[in-house]
Amino acid sequence: MSMNGKKENSGRELASAFELMMQQLLRLGHTLPASATSLTPQQLKVLFTLDYLVEATPMAKIAAQLGVTPGTLTQVAGGLIRLKLLERKRGPDDDRVVKLSLTKEGHAMVEQIKKYRQDFFAKICERLTAPERKLLIESHRHIFETYQRLLKH
Repeated sequence: MSMNGKKENSGRELASAFELMMQQLLRLGHTLPASATSLTPQQLKVLFTLDYLVEATPMAKIAAQLGVTPGTLTQVAGGLIRLKLLERKRGPDDDRVVKLSLTKEGHAMVEQIKKYRQDFFAKICERLTAPERKLLIESHRHIFETYQRLLKH
């Protein structure tokens, strides 16, 4: 088999493993505390993106980061604003720039979900041996670091 054939097989294997992993992550993503079960996956993505970005962020930047249209983000953000999880502010220098940030309630919701997931994964880890736990954690770190490195290039 040629080198190109090996790369194609590796690409197929990685794509297959990725699809399986994403399906499992989707299932895990649906494990939420009762207080968050009414939130849509898109709303959760917006909350966690803003938590990651820390500061008030222009909607255009958030939409680009999430890979959604500004219109879609406006609709999703509107629901989160009504739930008092987000706040919208106009830029002080340019009122065309609209920034979103988490409210106190939004931060509390994200922390509640993080804690719930930590407890969920702690239960999973209880069923693993120490070497299995170490391998699982190291594998996830390696995947993250590899994708980070690839995205920088």
